[in-house]
Amino acid sequence: MIAAADPRVGVVGRTARTRDQALRVGYPGVTFRLRFEGSSLGVRVESTSEHSYLMVSVDGQNHRMLKLPRSVQELILASGLGAGEHEVEVLHATETWLGIVTIHAWILPRSAQLLSARPASERRLLVIGDSVSSGEAVQRTADGVKDSSWWDPANSYGMVLARALHAEVELVCYGGRGLLRDWQGRQDVLNAPQFFELAVPDPEQAEAWEHARSVPDFVLVSLGTNDFNLGLGPLPAEAEFVSRYVQFVRRIREVYPQTQVWLTAGAMVNDDADPARPQRSVLNAYLARTVRELHDAAVGVAESSHFPGDACDAHPTRAEHAQMAAQLLPQVRRILSW
Repeated sequence: MIAAADPRVGVVGRTARTRDQALRVGYPGVTFRLRFEGSSLGVRVESTSEHSYLMVSVDGQNHRMLKLPRSVQELILASGLGAGEHEVEVLHATETWLGIVTIHAWILPRSAQLLSARPASERRLLVIGDSVSSGEAVQRTADGVKDSSWWDPANSYGMVLARALHAEVELVCYGGRGLLRDWQGRQDVLNAPQFFELAVPDPEQAEAWEHARSVPDFVLVSLGTNDFNLGLGPLPAEAEFVSRYVQFVRRIREVYPQTQVWLTAGAMVNDDADPARPQRSVLNAYLARTVRELHDAAVGVAESSHFPGDACDAHPTRAEHAQMAAQLLPQVRRILSW
């Protein structure tokens, strides 16, 4: 048994350590990298639901989905490996509301040796968002029967963008949540200004995140889709929305004073659904005013387009996520001179 938080294991993303040194994971895309000499690798793991998945890649091969149990169990991540060194990447595929995952330990044969993970890239991005940024419905199936296996943060625009920039990325995202309110109009839940402060966005076991543990070069905030849910009636009032966004960006800049922070309207809002309530135009106007009121050269608005998904689901497809990343790539390169 190797401790979940063994310093030789590379970790990208937010985790919360328990008293028995296990690691709790909520946000999508949290990644563990293990390098070892041995024939197999396992994990002692559990979830709070039957809807959590890990994505496992062995020696750079395509990810496979591994469904997790509710009770603590030992699962095989890789087996039958040949002699020599191997690398396994384990990525949390689903979101907090689908289940909180606890990694209790990594399991290697007695004859195996755990090596230190290769150094992570010094370039770091942070994406703050909702279900789109989490990769919801990227792995949609032809039968249209949606379940948690449809989530794929590895092919979300944020992770595609990071790979193109040879950077690491953290997805601090929660499906259905917004800046002011969630998709049901609730303000008494963890919306972005609240979950940004947490290691795992779990109100039952809220643990503050130490922002200094991981300082990004660039923060992209993609919020508004749920605040502007047309099913809630009137769009958010400009004064309230802009005021809250100004406060939130100031907080981000407070904890990351050397970081560029850019806002975007996201993929799903559009003007066509209800011309009397043109979501995209209104949200973009609010973003522009937010930036004006901040008077901060490190804050701006990133250009983005509407991507409609398909007949199966309104969330962007995998191809559309690639297009979203391609649209952001030259903007981020220009801003950071990468």
